[in-house]
Amino acid sequence: MMRIPTQSISPAFTSGNTAIPSTNTTGARTPSHNQKAHIMITADIPREVSFELPEGRYRACISNLKPFVKQAAQGAQDWLRVLFEVHIPGLSERVNTMAGRSFKLDLNPGSELRNWLTGLLGKQYFTQHSGQQVNLDSLLERECEVDLEHFYGKGYDKPLVVVAKLHPVISKGPEIQRVEEGKD
Repeated sequence: MMRIPTQSISPAFTSGNTAIPSTNTTGARTPSHNQKAHIMITADIPREVSFELPEGRYRACISNLKPFVKQAAQGAQDWLRVLFEVHIPGLSERVNTMAGRSFKLDLNPGSELRNWLTGLLGKQYFTQHSGQQVNLDSLLERECEVDLEHFYGKGYDKPLVVVAKLHPVISKGPEIQRVEEGKD
C-alpha cells in the first residue's frame, strides 16, 4: 500500500534565485542521473576572410608569397602571387581583410612586377642590387600602404579588387587615407 504525504513536496529544483523551502522534502537538492542541469555550450566561430574591400589607400602587411607555374603559348612561366593583410577601419575588426595580386616572376627593367615593387622599394633598390639574386621572402611581414582599385567585369556583380600601387609607410597618422574621385 502506498502512503500519500500530508505535506506539500515542492519541486527540488527551481529556476532563478528562489529559495529552497526549509521543510523536509522527498526530492534531491542536487542534480542526479535523471535530472538535468543547464550547461552552457560554447564554440568559437572562426573569422571570415574577405577580399571584397573598398577602394582607397590603406595600411597593409605582406602576409604571403605564393609561387606558381602558369602555362602560356611560349611554355611554362613562373608566376608569383603576393597576398596582403589590409587594415580597413570598421571592417578589419570583424573579418580578415585580404588583397592580392599576381605577376609573372620577371624583374627586368620595365616588367610589371619591377614597376609595381619600385613603389615600395624605390628605384635605388634595383640599381643597388643590379646583377644579384634577391630573396623575395624578405618582403614577408613588411608593412606598407596599398592603393586598392575596383575593376568591374562584364557579367560580374562584384568588382575585382586590385592592389594597384605600393607605398612605404610614411606616417604614423590615421589608419586610412582615402583616395576620393575628383580630389588630388
